[in-house]
Amino acid sequence: MNAVWVTNSRSRIRRGAVPTRVRRRRGFIVLVVMVVVAMVTLAGLSFVMSLSIENKAVHRQGDQLQLTEALASGGELLRAFCSQSARDRDDAGGTDNNAAVFAEVALGADDDLDAAVRLRVLSPDDVDAPDGTRHAGLQNESARLHLGMLVEWERRHPGSAQAALLQLPGMSETAAAAILDWLDADEQPRPQGAEADYYASRGLPYEPRNGVPAVLEELLLVRDVGRAALLGAEADLNVPDLADQSAVATAVAAATTAAGDVPWSRVLTIYSAERNVTYDGQPRINLNDPDLKRLHAGLTEAFDRSWADFVVAWRQYGPAPGEVARPLASGPRRPSNAARPQRATRGAPSPADETQVDLSTPPAHAIESALDLVGAAVILPAKSAADRDEPRPALFCPLEDDPQALRDQLPRLADLTTTRDEQVVTGRVNINLAPRCVLLGIPGVDATLADRILASRGTVTSAADLATRHGLWLLFEGVVDRAAMRELWPYITGAGDVFRAELEASRVDAARAVRAEVVVDASQSPPRQVYWRTLPAGPRPESAR
Repeated sequence: MNAVWVTNSRSRIRRGAVPTRVRRRRGFIVLVVMVVVAMVTLAGLSFVMSLSIENKAVHRQGDQLQLTEALASGGELLRAFCSQSARDRDDAGGTDNNAAVFAEVALGADDDLDAAVRLRVLSPDDVDAPDGTRHAGLQNESARLHLGMLVEWERRHPGSAQAALLQLPGMSETAAAAILDWLDADEQPRPQGAEADYYASRGLPYEPRNGVPAVLEELLLVRDVGRAALLGAEADLNVPDLADQSAVATAVAAATTAAGDVPWSRVLTIYSAERNVTYDGQPRINLNDPDLKRLHAGLTEAFDRSWADFVVAWRQYGPAPGEVARPLASGPRRPSNAARPQRATRGAPSPADETQVDLSTPPAHAIESALDLVGAAVILPAKSAADRDEPRPALFCPLEDDPQALRDQLPRLADLTTTRDEQVVTGRVNINLAPRCVLLGIPGVDATLADRILASRGTVTSAADLATRHGLWLLFEGVVDRAAMRELWPYITGAGDVFRAELEASRVDAARAVRAEVVVDASQSPPRQVYWRTLPAGPRPESAR
């Protein structure tokens, strides 16, 4: 029986009838090996993918850092360009539209142009252009209304500051009064204004600055100033809401601009200024210099002795009351030295070159404007008691009140001289560039005059023309008379040394561009970057693709 059982068992084994328990053990081991191999493979793949993602992140971060540094390089480019004199800037193509300097600046290595970083400097003037075109250049900050000068204008012309603010689109009387209370130094609220007591009563943790805001966005703290009115389309950016919305519930209309209106941030500034130097960047002669000897020497070198004597006599004795008959010329009229070439080496002075004034007499009068000198006369005092009954001599301004003489000589006089002692002139409005709402804010400019300025400035020559730089084309083109020009003189200019630009940096091998808005103040030496705002990234411009 046992032999039979063994024989049967062997026959079953020979036919492959292996017990199931033995076969399962062998298959399980293979499966475990496969799972382990798969897990190791997946772990390796995961590690490789992690390294690849990390590599891409590092490269992306490096590209972003490179673009950020490219924007900083753009700021340095602006500072270097704006540090030049106005003449040198114009010779290099100017600031308004200068593609040679500001368009498609390649910052990459010469042997790696495909991966080069491209920089563009764009003017914010045409950010809302209907066709989407942008020109390479800078925006002159003097085309805006300087908040810091409003209080000074108010001191000279009461009511002019609020009138200027009310020219802005969507500005209400309550918002204008609150802004002026934020700016002025007193604690007395204006009618419809808001001082510290108002903000304290609303539980707000701040009070008016009583000075110029640190940044323009600070106006969001002012009562009745809405974000849409101040920033326009930029109101959608991620900027913290600094204003108490419950406090401005009564000013919804002032907080929303209608379609097509310009936001206040486009026409207001706290930065506009210009150097008090000549077109060539040289110091000007201060007509109100207390040192008359220095004044006389400077005028003699820049013009001639007749100019020096007349200005010094004006400072000493003031203008003659009424009209004084100018003597007729006995011979050919000697041209004014406002446009004469430099003299050669001088020998002994002729009688005409002898000084006719006593430089030891101290000054008693100040000159408000170079226009005060045109066609004027000064009566000199008697030299001795015996001469008191004799007709006293008079000195006449070498620049007569003649249209052609004014056109030929007044621009150079305005460029070489000044009546201010400060090195920087702040807040004058550039009438060649300012929009209508800003022109209407200038004291003495009404709607009729603003429209005449806008209609006439298309005929103005280039910014390199001295008449254009000093706004004198208003007089020469008959837009205003000399009396009106004299009143406008302290508030207007045709120049400016603070510039705003939009920087855009992109890589040729990338799809996005980084952007920033910057303001460079070149009224001081060296120029300073006074404002920087990072803008949302956008698609790489077509011109850089």
